[in-house]
Amino acid sequence: MFSAAASSFDEWSAIAETSFVPLRVRPPAAGGAGFRGEIVGRGLDTRLGLSRIAADPCRMTRSGSVDDAPDTLFLSIQRSGAVRVAQAGRVARAVAGEAVLYRSRERLSLECEASTSCLTLQVTGECAELDEAAVSAGLARTIPGSTPALRVLAATAGTLERTVDGLDAVSAARMSSAVLQMLDALLGSLGGTETPPTGPVALAATMQRFVLENLTDPGMSVDTIARRFGVSGRYVTRVFAEAGQPPPATFLRDERLRRAAHLLGREHRPTVAAVAARCGFADTTTFTRAFRRRYGVAPGAWARPGEPPLVSA
Repeated sequence: MFSAAASSFDEWSAIAETSFVPLRVRPPAAGGAGFRGEIVGRGLDTRLGLSRIAADPCRMTRSGSVDDAPDTLFLSIQRSGAVRVAQAGRVARAVAGEAVLYRSRERLSLECEASTSCLTLQVTGECAELDEAAVSAGLARTIPGSTPALRVLAATAGTLERTVDGLDAVSAARMSSAVLQMLDALLGSLGGTETPPTGPVALAATMQRFVLENLTDPGMSVDTIARRFGVSGRYVTRVFAEAGQPPPATFLRDERLRRAAHLLGREHRPTVAAVAARCGFADTTTFTRAFRRRYGVAPGAWARPGEPPLVSA
C-alpha cells in the first residue's frame, strides 16, 4: 500500500510525479490560498492498481516529455465533486457516479472544479486484456453513471479497494483479471458494439447489465436471464458463483431495492406505489416487506432529513 498527503500545490506535484503521472499543479482559475490532497494506492498485481484520491480545487497539466513515464491507463470513477479532462482533442467532464478515461503518454489536462474524490483504476500500457482501438476511442469521454457496465465495474472496484489487503497473491491476480475483463467490456460497450463475453466473469457482467436494463420488468427472474442467453437457470447461478458474484436472484433483489432507495431519497419523490412499479415489484405489499427487511424501515418512512414520510398511494 502507498499513501501520501499534500498541503500545497508543489507537494501535490511531487506526489503525482512519483506515484501517478508527472503533472504540474496550479491553483484553480478562481484562485485559492490553501490546498489539501491525499492518495492511497494499492496494487493487485503488475497489471492493475487501485487508488483512492481526494483533492481540493486545482488545475493539472501533463509536464515534461510524454515519453518520460510508463504508458499507464487511468479510469477515474468520481465519488464526489467534478473533474474536467482534456486529451486526444476532446474534453470530458465527470461528476459523482460518472467516470472518465485518460492515459499518461498523451498530452493531458485535468481540472478539479471543486473538492473532489475518486477511485482510480491504473492499468499498465502493456496489458494485453484491453483492446487498443476501444481504449483510444474512449479517451476523454464522459461515461454516464447509468451505464450498466460501469455500475458493475464500480461496485467491484469499490469492494476490492476495501478488501485487497486481505488477498493472497494468487487471489489478487485473479481479481485483477476479472476487473480487466470488466473494463474491456465497458470500453467495448461505449462504441456500440459490445465485446462478446469469453469467460465467467465477462458473462456474469453481461448478464448483470441485462438485469439492470430491465429492472422495471416484474417478470425478470433467473429463468428470464437463462432464456435470454440460451442456458439453464442452474448455469446462470453457476456463472455468477464462478465470477465471485452473489446469486443472480440476490443481485436482482438488491439492485431493485437500491434503485427504490434512490428514488425515495429524491427531492421530488414518487409515491411508494409508483416506486414499487418502477423497480419491478409486482405489488406494493411485496415491495414494502422486502424494503423493510433490507433497510429496517418501511418505504414510507424513508424520508429525507426534515421531511415527512411518504404516503403509499
